[in-house]
Amino acid sequence: MNRYVVAAVLTVALAALAAPAIERGATMNTNRQVETGIASIDDAATDLVATEEPSPDGHPNPRRVVELTLPRRSLTTVAVDHVRIVPRADRRATVVRYALADGRVRETIIDERIVGGDPDDTEPFVVRERGENRLALTLRTDADGKPVVVASRL
Repeated sequence: MNRYVVAAVLTVALAALAAPAIERGATMNTNRQVETGIASIDDAATDLVATEEPSPDGHPNPRRVVELTLPRRSLTTVAVDHVRIVPRADRRATVVRYALADGRVRETIIDERIVGGDPDDTEPFVVRERGENRLALTLRTDADGKPVVVASRL
């Protein structure tokens, strides 16, 4: 009987000690997954602007399709609340912020301007759906004739 009590106490103690490490590992895994998706967006947007030209009216514009995974809460991942892609009005860059469900926020910069919807607008593009999200990045021109990447969901 005493062996069972000692075994139970040790199991609870080990679980309590391991919980912070498991949580940290889940956060690191989530950051890796989301940042891999953001890097795909960065690579596709940069490639579009560097290697393509917007098409004339009546023709489809060049585009790239990328996947962005927003993990759900599990033993190995922390839930992501949203990813917000915000074009910078003062320069040709974009700030990408993602928020974990616990409120922690991380951000990175993409060196191309990415907007959601209208190429002349500065509307952010927000992804909230957890799981696999397929995004289309389309090269268009703004009112000044400058190339801009427009993000949309597929």
